[in-house]
Amino acid sequence: MTRLEQAQAALRRLAPISRVLNRVALVLLREDTGGQGRHVDPDAPGTPPPATARWSAAHTRAVASPTMALFRDALRPVGGGGERTGVLDDLARYFGMSPEEVLARCLDWESASLEEWEARPRDTPAAIADFYDTATSWAFDLSWYNYLQVSGTGYPKSVIVADRLRPEPGSRILEYGSGVGVTAQLFAALGCEVTLADVARPLLDFARWRLKARGVEASYVHLPAELPPAAFDVVTALDVMAHVPPAELRATVEALHATLRPGGLFVTGFDVRRPSRRNAWHLYADDLPLRWEISRAGFRRVELIDASVWIYRAGPTTGPRGRAHLAWSWIRLASPPARLIRHCRRLLARAALSLFFLVAARRSG
Repeated sequence: MTRLEQAQAALRRLAPISRVLNRVALVLLREDTGGQGRHVDPDAPGTPPPATARWSAAHTRAVASPTMALFRDALRPVGGGGERTGVLDDLARYFGMSPEEVLARCLDWESASLEEWEARPRDTPAAIADFYDTATSWAFDLSWYNYLQVSGTGYPKSVIVADRLRPEPGSRILEYGSGVGVTAQLFAALGCEVTLADVARPLLDFARWRLKARGVEASYVHLPAELPPAAFDVVTALDVMAHVPPAELRATVEALHATLRPGGLFVTGFDVRRPSRRNAWHLYADDLPLRWEISRAGFRRVELIDASVWIYRAGPTTGPRGRAHLAWSWIRLASPPARLIRHCRRLLARAALSLFFLVAARRSG
């Protein structure tokens, strides 16, 4: 056995431990008040290669999946070229910038977003909606993260979801909080009828421009326009719910339940963060309130993938089954014991995070 083969074998043996540590890191990240920070540039000198030992089974399958090839195609420029070129070219042409300016905006999107957020008080749902309806920084953030997914640096959530759902051709998909539209574009490539819905007009307009340039047929809804009842087989809201104002959460979840056909699937995630200046647009520090509202609207959990992708099925909200589901959901997600257990877990996570930084500071000193 060569040294390379020995090293690869050692990494395989350590992979389960590495994945557990990665799960712990995800919990600690929720307690970090420093925000996401700058995006990494996989092509920059000195950038480490993807930490493949930490990849979950779903992540590993997604990277090698034929669906990943479709996702790559969705990012490539119309005239041909690579995914990175496609992302930079789209943004440069749409916003009238040079590729160098676009790259800088992609990497340092958070500072630009913070400036847009702090342009006015964001203490009401209307003020928060104004942020999304005027901000352009998220077009750079979301576009670049799509590139990170195909580069091996980012978690390929869109591909993992598409491979898990395996929708039949002709299935009707609503991408709620559609961003720059690449997930909807992927489902369209799989033969689905797609609808993009977003409160952010700049993102929806950019997504429409991208998809039209690539000949992708889609429908568009500028929220808060009403969604059609019982119209969709699947609704995706990937990392969206944590940005819905608490005053609008129940009505939003009920509307999503109503727009699904009976037995339809709702796919989401909860990017909750501890409150801080750089986490300002993450409106929840805990996922329990989000999960409770989703459950009380009639959704039943089907699967949890990698502690980040939640798949629910739309069920009844009335009758004995509906009442039993509501009672059990309250016990697990909204009762005083449930809240106390979550509070203790958060305290432990914060203590672990403080200990980590203390050890790191002593080692560096």
